[in-house]
Amino acid sequence: MDGLFLEPWLPPPGPGLARLAMEAADEAGLARLEAWPEFLKGGIGFGGLPPFLAWHGERGGHHLILVQPREVGALVPGARSPGLPEGWLEDLDLEALARPLARHPAFPGGASVHVVGILGPGSMRVRTRGEDPGELVAGVLERISSVRGWSLR
Repeated sequence: MDGLFLEPWLPPPGPGLARLAMEAADEAGLARLEAWPEFLKGGIGFGGLPPFLAWHGERGGHHLILVQPREVGALVPGARSPGLPEGWLEDLDLEALARPLARHPAFPGGASVHVVGILGPGSMRVRTRGEDPGELVAGVLERISSVRGWSLR
């Protein structure tokens, strides 16, 4: 996985994610917007979940990979980090989260958005809006954990 372009990503101060969410909702023809991402505690907050760590990668285009730090922390032997709600990844409104992030001006031409759920050491699930991330998700997980050889389930 050497040679992959990956870096932590923090949204720049402008434009705000709420504004991008409203613009994206208008563009999609949505009359009402229930939730949108926000910059929160150094990550991306959404839907009452703890903030996601965000990573930017490039593979034929821009990719934004969102990971829950509680799940990464739970991989540490003896960790007692509080779990996330059962089924959080499946219940996540991926469109509402991804629509404004995908159109952020930091990503000319748009970005694919990937939300990662860690099932256990070396095992993950990914929900994607956009293009396949290839090795980018595994590359992020290898950089933020001590686990090598991640596989998709």
